[in-house]
Amino acid sequence: MQTALKRQAPAVATIETAKPAQDLQINVALQKMAAIAATSPLSIMREYCGLAFGPGQVSFKEYTQLRLFERDYYPDKRAVVGWRKNRDLDLTINYRHDWIGLFANKIASASYLAAHGFPTIPPLGIYTEKLASPSHHVMSDVDALKAFLRQPEHYPMFGKPIEGIQSIGSIGFARYDTGKDRLETVNGENISVDDFASDVLKNFSQDYMFQKFLSPHPAIREVCGNRLATARIVTLARDGEPSVFRACWKIPSGSNMADNYWRPGNLLAQIDVTTGKVLRAMSGTGLELAYHSEHPDTKAPLIGIAIPRWDDLKQTAIEAARLMRHMPLIGFDMAMSETGPVVVEMNYNPDFLLNQLADGRGVLDAEFSAFVAGQKRKAAERTKMIKREVRQL
Repeated sequence: MQTALKRQAPAVATIETAKPAQDLQINVALQKMAAIAATSPLSIMREYCGLAFGPGQVSFKEYTQLRLFERDYYPDKRAVVGWRKNRDLDLTINYRHDWIGLFANKIASASYLAAHGFPTIPPLGIYTEKLASPSHHVMSDVDALKAFLRQPEHYPMFGKPIEGIQSIGSIGFARYDTGKDRLETVNGENISVDDFASDVLKNFSQDYMFQKFLSPHPAIREVCGNRLATARIVTLARDGEPSVFRACWKIPSGSNMADNYWRPGNLLAQIDVTTGKVLRAMSGTGLELAYHSEHPDTKAPLIGIAIPRWDDLKQTAIEAARLMRHMPLIGFDMAMSETGPVVVEMNYNPDFLLNQLADGRGVLDAEFSAFVAGQKRKAAERTKMIKREVRQL
């Protein structure tokens, strides 16, 4: 029966498996960028080529998304990094690559943090196909998955891939309708249990998890409703002593439950790292970027409000970074819940696009460049030490 179900994909996919494609017509984009910058398309291309081959290795898509064409958005455009340089920096700074696997697996990283007393969101249920586990909350076949989904006490809950990125494959459920055997999402959509189970088996048969729905702090709920809005807090550890390097706030809007900024309608806020106050808020990127003084749904003001208990949120991230001492660069997604700070996720490869776009400031300043150079020296010393140990075997 299980094999047959795998062949029968639902008519409409219930879970996202990829970000929507975004086509960029270069000729049209160049004309629009030139108009905004009050210059010519040739000048735009000349500037882009300088940045593409510069220290930040910016792609044309990133040049557009980050509004590098705008004359006064960044004080130093050569300090802005694209994803390729971003990835190289992540792996250079976090040279202990043996620790990457812990970060890549959401259950492993949350369990490690929880074992040391940090607040996380524990799993409610885990689906892993054909695993003979004695645990009651681990499901290994479609019947067990459906039985789990049909238990009303589990709701509201949130589902996501264990090794997923950027909330792809995530979904929030408000309740189970016993009479119709359907799942109601937090957005008010209805999905049959059979269709959802089939989609999980088709796309995430080895690594899907469910968590109890976590409500935000009342002050955040007033702004964006009953959904988490996480702060991306990037920490740097110098000689084992972590500090906050950059921070921004991701705010869900519209029908989105997840706050990832690539989702249309979601907002990104520049915040004062010291106070947690919102300095500006925006939606979209590049030519579609728009500024907001209030939340589109609730009309709650955004500019000047502060993330509640900001110092506690920062300190929790700093102490978690102290624990994860082998990874000097970490991007924490931190939520302020009803009960206090929660580590939702931590990333060894934080996407600097968010921080750079929010702040209008590149990351490759003198301080950060010196930090990277120091990590290169440490990596080289570790490599020499390992080679010496190998020779002595």
